Amino acid sequence: MTDDPPTTPAVPPAHPAAAVPPPAGPPVAAVPPNATGPGPSRRWWRWWLAAAAVAWSVLLFGLAVQSQRDDSPTVREQRDIGQARPVADRAAIDLTAAVGDAGVVVLAEEQITAGCRITPMRPGAELTRVLTAYTAPDAGPALLDRIARQLPASYAAIARHDATTGRSRLGADAGDFVAVRGELIRAGVVQLRVSTGCRPASGGSRPAPADPRPGATVGPTPRSHAEVLTGAFGVADVQAASSVELPCPDGDGQLSSYALTAASTAESDEWASLGFTMPRATVVSDQAPLFVHRYGTKGTVVRLDGDDVWIASTDFTC
Repeated sequence: MTDDPPTTPAVPPAHPAAAVPPPAGPPVAAVPPNATGPGPSRRWWRWWLAAAAVAWSVLLFGLAVQSQRDDSPTVREQRDIGQARPVADRAAIDLTAAVGDAGVVVLAEEQITAGCRITPMRPGAELTRVLTAYTAPDAGPALLDRIARQLPASYAAIARHDATTGRSRLGADAGDFVAVRGELIRAGVVQLRVSTGCRPASGGSRPAPADPRPGATVGPTPRSHAEVLTGAFGVADVQAASSVELPCPDGDGQLSSYALTAASTAESDEWASLGFTMPRATVVSDQAPLFVHRYGTKGTVVRLDGDDVWIASTDFTC
């Protein structure tokens, strides 16, 4: 019988974590988030953002003011009637110059019509100026073509003629949203309309004319050719219809129209039956009931309307 060697009880292996001793040193306490205030770099960053926001706001405000002063309007609601009137007046001058010696232009008084709406909640007004060009009975379409050619290129004027309907029209843009429309309304008569469209009504009334230049002598107003013709026609009961004057853009000269209506007489009918011709005048049209004459910068239109005589004279010295 042999003796077995004594057995040693098995020792369980130690846990790996238990084999590493904890680091020496004082314990470290956990710090909750945001427990400490912002450092110097964070405070500087916030001040920089605030300063940049203020500078950007000042820059935008300055650009807006500069744009309002210098930039052209993008919609007509940005200019009121008073601001649009000089554009409409200049268009009347340009249209008269475009007609030239091909006819006689009679300028009517401007019309300001209230009641249009800029927006559903914002009322406005529209300024319209009407010019009527008188030429030979068969020259109306050609006159519209001439106006389209003679207007400045900025107007982008186009004349159109419809062979089917017989209508002749003209369209142009005077700038600042002021439209020009022309149409042959009857043989030898072209109507030209300058319209501002619906705008704020402020500045709608026309300012009073300026005082004469210092040292200038104001004399009696000379008689217009329309008034002179009343004697030639032997008319009665003269009534002034309109008197309009527009200064030239450069301040030298003007466009003036004067028109009146009077009762015709037997002498007036005799003039019409014989054919009326102004002495030393260029005859544009001499077919009753419409007589159109030019002489230099002046033009005269005489129209017989039944028992009445309408006489208009225009002087264009721009």
